[in-house]
Amino acid sequence: MKRLITVLTAFLLAVTVVPFHAFATSNNFTNSQLPPEAAAENSPTYTLKHKIYIENYEGGAVSVIDLQGKHTVIGYVYRPATAAKNSSAGFWAAHYDKAIDGTYSCVTATGVNALHLKLGPQAGYDPLAPDAWMPWQISVGINEDYAAAGGSYSDSMIYTSVPGGSNIFGGYVAPYVGSPVKYYTPQSTWETMDSYFNGDFTKPIPKRIMIEVYTAATGNGSPDYIEFENWAAGDTLAGQTQAQNGRVLVHYPDGTEKHVADLIQRVQGTGRFIGSQYAEVGRVRAAHPGVLCLSTSPRIGATNDTNLMGGFQFVPANHAKYLAYDLEQDSFIGRDQWGIVAHVGADAQTLYDRDYVTDGQVSFDPVWEGVAPLFAEYINPRQIPGNQEASTYFLVSEDFGETWQQCPTIQGVTDKTNSPVAAWTNIRLYLH
Repeated sequence: MKRLITVLTAFLLAVTVVPFHAFATSNNFTNSQLPPEAAAENSPTYTLKHKIYIENYEGGAVSVIDLQGKHTVIGYVYRPATAAKNSSAGFWAAHYDKAIDGTYSCVTATGVNALHLKLGPQAGYDPLAPDAWMPWQISVGINEDYAAAGGSYSDSMIYTSVPGGSNIFGGYVAPYVGSPVKYYTPQSTWETMDSYFNGDFTKPIPKRIMIEVYTAATGNGSPDYIEFENWAAGDTLAGQTQAQNGRVLVHYPDGTEKHVADLIQRVQGTGRFIGSQYAEVGRVRAAHPGVLCLSTSPRIGATNDTNLMGGFQFVPANHAKYLAYDLEQDSFIGRDQWGIVAHVGADAQTLYDRDYVTDGQVSFDPVWEGVAPLFAEYINPRQIPGNQEASTYFLVSEDFGETWQQCPTIQGVTDKTNSPVAAWTNIRLYLH
């Protein structure tokens, strides 16, 4: 183990660490356009922050590598992943993304209770042919899930000793959606995982895996917060009926503010989202190409009592429609626990048209699935104990942003009839 780290350190130190521009963005759509309002956020510069190194074998190390090549071991592997999993059934959103370097192996979900690593295939998502291929993945799991498995393990999970809500799982080194995932080759180089599998997902999972974590920045720098005006056109709240959709605003430290998207369904309640038991109140639980999940429940650790969990989500509009009408999964549409995001000027009534594609055009175009800064690259679950300002956290307002307060503790299922969320006019998520 010591010799391996020495070899890897030498290799990493030989790599020049400089900002680079990704020639391809996180957006995978081939027949839909990006929101022009977010063009800069989807063509940023990237600066390496650190790398996450996982030895995918029993007793292997899980470590963080800084810019000088130093490994800090944060845990160990209890049980390696041995087989890739087709993720289409339970995780359709893995279709939508790719790595920031333009390859097709990346962190496709980052959360306080797991990481999902997309392995391929080497293909972009076409909403006009949505089931042309299926994504494959493995996951990295928390200590609590290994303890709870009771011998019933998943072969596509790397079970680690790292506790939920810490380190790579919502701590200071948590990765972003789109972070590249690589493997160590017999030629002593790091190559993208999709090139290893090259369409053959029966191959064994590599023994050494690297996640590269970068900071994204535009000409204005990195956003310091994203604000959701929590209403759709026609909604009445705080005694005012809104003529226009609520805006999704991206704010920068230099004072620049951009209206990049609209909210076409407001959040009014909470749900029992698994994993929120590892997040603090007012923190990010998880992010992936089809969801941003925010926690309203306190960190209590492992529990089977779902009534102790709590949170709400923002999802992109086409994703909500496809899951509801085409995959016939539980619908987000018309439910208080989900806010729905669409392009500027979108019509909420389009959510209730069951056709995902009409006359050769996807329902909501430009698209937001897998698109930065809401559903890739900029948001991670970051909780620094005792230091809210260094964490990724949100505040809420009941008076259209005149005053702000901390999120209250809300657990279990609530809706517009009994939830404090129903009074929220604005939700502001601070980024780090």
